[in-house]
Amino acid sequence: MVLSFEIIYVYHHHNRGQFIFAKLLTGESGFEVKDGIFGGIPIYNYVEMPRMLDENGEQRLDVFVFCPIEPMQKGNFVQGQCVELVLPNQ
Repeated sequence: MVLSFEIIYVYHHHNRGQFIFAKLLTGESGFEVKDGIFGGIPIYNYVEMPRMLDENGEQRLDVFVFCPIEPMQKGNFVQGQCVELVLPNQ
């Protein structure tokens, strides 16, 4: 399965790693990421972080947080970039 996302923000925390906030552009949000390739980088879906809220205080079900399995260089992803998530087992 291949899904398209738009990068919202990339956060680099000095001891927690990197977090990629991305908005789902195509497909349904009811998928599960056990392993996947996001823009050529192996990632997992970080579910411990609460969902983003919209202007009405409702959860944004189209926004996901991904973490790279291996540390990545700053600049691999930029805000507004469109990226594909490849889920090999679905």
